Order: sequence, then structure tokens, then C-alpha cells
Amino acid sequence: MSGVSWTRRSLWSARRIHPGFHHYPEHRRCRQHLPVRVGSPKLTSMPSARISSSERRLAPARAFTLLELLVVMGIMMILAVLTAISVGKVTRDAKLANATNGVVASLGSARAIAIRDNAYVMVTFRVAPSRQSRAVPREPQVVQIVTARWTGEVVDSNTPLPNPNPTGAERMPFNPITGNPDTSADRFIPVPGVPTRDLPAGVLVAGPAFGFVIDTSVGQNDRQWRTQPRFAGTVNLAVTPPTYTPDLARTELGWAIGILFGPDGRVLSRNPEQVLELETSSGGNQNAFVKAWVDYDGNGFPRRGTTDAYGSGPKNVDFFIYDEPLDEPLVDYVPYLAVFNDAEARDRFNSSAWKGTAIGSNGSPPPRIRDQSLFIEEQSDRITFNRYTGVPGIGTK
Repeated sequence: MSGVSWTRRSLWSARRIHPGFHHYPEHRRCRQHLPVRVGSPKLTSMPSARISSSERRLAPARAFTLLELLVVMGIMMILAVLTAISVGKVTRDAKLANATNGVVASLGSARAIAIRDNAYVMVTFRVAPSRQSRAVPREPQVVQIVTARWTGEVVDSNTPLPNPNPTGAERMPFNPITGNPDTSADRFIPVPGVPTRDLPAGVLVAGPAFGFVIDTSVGQNDRQWRTQPRFAGTVNLAVTPPTYTPDLARTELGWAIGILFGPDGRVLSRNPEQVLELETSSGGNQNAFVKAWVDYDGNGFPRRGTTDAYGSGPKNVDFFIYDEPLDEPLVDYVPYLAVFNDAEARDRFNSSAWKGTAIGSNGSPPPRIRDQSLFIEEQSDRITFNRYTGVPGIGTK
């Protein structure tokens, strides 16, 4: 009995002083019969394990070497550059897609108006004027989509000027040999209640000029495209409204293009209701034009500004050139459009050569038309039209 009692007391003492033992109720303690002694391996093993774990935690960690840090930094820089390039491309693509969708939406709306009103409706493009004055281009310069409707009026050199003539309306050109009209134009006005739409800055809309771009340096013949101008000049804010003095030496001249919808919604190359007789002469101007214009100032005549391409007085070509903010140029109807990022084209070509008023000719275009035409052929969104219905859509190059 004494031996058993000693073992139980010793075991109970060990349980109280050793952290590895658990406390049990009294009825469980009286059933313990193991001859466990203080100091046995089972009781002394856990402090040793804790010391070993503490020693492992105190061991110093190995640091990166300078070479490893440089490698990591180089990889991060490469990833940053690739990410910036990808984001930039996605942004440019999204900008162009947004502009293209806006043009398609405006075309669809104009077609619907033509069918609804049984009218001839045109979509054309101009450089947006500032909100302070129509004579001053907005900065940054952006292209504006205009929806206009034919008034039923046609003007030529025989159309009398208004009297009085406060806006300085100018008579249309005529054949210098016979004195008869060689150019006539349908008068369009913006459709009331249809707001203009601004495209993102740097995006232009082009139409084919049915000529050819010949560039022997690259050995490539492509179609010639025409688009909106890029104005340069001086703004005078000291007067109300502000005025603008064009600098034609730094201006990049452009042209007016448009899409004409007939009353049935189809796209037309000319107004079939305009039946006129134009005369040319072998000794005079061989060109005769039946065109249209948008009468923004409401004076009933197209406006050519100060343009004098040949330096011998106004010719019909002067009414086509778009090189001043107040111009109301004659519009070339085109069968399809191209929307392109002009800012990206400027990064690719030497845009400093695009300045000036040289208009070139078919087969020998000025540098701006040549370079932009090459870019448009490769990097543009094409808008085409169903031949039978006139419904616009984004086509392939």
C-alpha cells in the first residue's frame, strides 16, 4: 500500500509542476496505475523541442544580392513598357471605333430623315467652329458631322446677288469664253432640330477623289483621298465676337465631302431633280460641275473666302478648296467613307511638308494627300452602303 500511495503522490506532483501534463478530475486520477516517475524522457522531451524551434526562428534570413535586384528591376521595367504600349494601342483603337460608330449613327439618322420627309438629305463634315465665333476654329480642332437638307434651290453665275449684300455674297463662276454658267450648286441648310456631332480630336473622315496617288519612292499606286483641313492663323480676342486671320502658308488645305440620301433612302451620286444645262468651250475651262453646298451663313451663295488658287481671279476650283474657317465649299458626293486617326498618321509621316495651299493634280497630289492616302489605305475604318437600301455599315478595306 505504501508503494502504491507513493506512486500516486509522485505522479500527482509531477502533473502539477510539469506543463506537459493535463489536469484530470479526481475520479480519473484515482484510476491512474502507471509507474511514471519525475524526470522520465516523456516528461523532459518537450522543452528540448521548443528550444530547437526558437533557435530556428532566430537564424538570420538570406538577403537578395545586387545582381538579383537588378534582374528583377529589369523585368519590371520591361513589363511596364509593354503595358504602356498595349494600353496606348487599345486607347487609339477605342478612339477610332468610337468615331466610326458616331459617323455610322449620324448616317443612319440622316437616311431615316430622308425617307420620313421624302427629301434629299446630306451628311457632310466641317471643322467645328468655336462657341464664341463661327470665324474662329475650336481648339483643339475637331471634325463636326452636319446633317443638311436640300431647299429646292439651285444657284449658278446667273443667280442675282442679294441687294443689299451685307454678308459679301459672291456670284458663282462662269465660262470665261461664252459667259455662260459652268458650275451650279444645290443649296442645303442644316436640318432644324438635328444637332451636330463632334468626333474625337485627331480623327478625320475622308472620301475618294477618284484620282491616283503615284509615289515612285515606294512604287505604289493607290486611290487619292481627300479630307478636312487643319487651320492655322491668329485669333483676335480683343473684339466681340473674336476674329481670325488665316495663315495660308501654315494651313493644311482640305475639301468638303458628303453622302447624299434620296427620298427612298438610297445613296446617290447627284441630285436627279437638278436638271441644268452647263456649257464648256474648247478654248476655255473644260470643267463643268453640278455640286452642292451647306449655307451656314444663310446668304444663299457659297463662300470661297480669299482663295485664289491660280492668282487670276475666282475660278470654280476656288469654291472647292476648304482652307478658311468661314468657307462654304462645294461638296463632292462620295460612295463610301474612311475614318482614320490623323494624329497617328502624323507620327508616321513628315507632317511639316503638309502645309501650304498647293492643290496638286491627279497623279501628282500634294504631300498631305499623298501621305494620308497611303495611311488611309492601310489604317482606316471603311463605311460602305448597301447598294439597294442605302443602309450604312462598317466594311472591309
